[in-house]
Amino acid sequence: MSKKIKWILGLLLISLIVITFIWKMVNKPVHDYSTQEPQKEFSFNDIMNKVSNDTASLIELKDKLVAIKGKVKKVNIDAESVTVELGDTMSLSSIICQIDKRYTNDFKNLKLDSEIYIQGIITGYTIDTELNLGNTVEMNFCTLKK
Repeated sequence: MSKKIKWILGLLLISLIVITFIWKMVNKPVHDYSTQEPQKEFSFNDIMNKVSNDTASLIELKDKLVAIKGKVKKVNIDAESVTVELGDTMSLSSIICQIDKRYTNDFKNLKLDSEIYIQGIITGYTIDTELNLGNTVEMNFCTLKK
């Protein structure tokens, strides 16, 4: 076999390995958190007090599965996603939950001011110290707690 053919076969083999690796990374299954028990459980007021007064323990909750009981403040449904905002009308603070796409049908009939028990991964938070517009906690992969 000539050197040129060996180089071409080698490059094809390396390309095939790289393409397979990229395909596996892109098509990696998303973990289903609905069947797992949350690591912590809070009421809306408890988590908002933690945001205002105990940011050290809030930092520990980042990327953890938590369950939160609160009232539905707003529901945003579009063609590709559902977002539920927990809070109350007396406060500007809220918890914004991006719903896991596999469970969007569970949230289509939510009523404002109804109390729900939701679980998801805390991905971030915003602490408002200057404008008094309220604190925000952000969650992803949210589902109804069963």
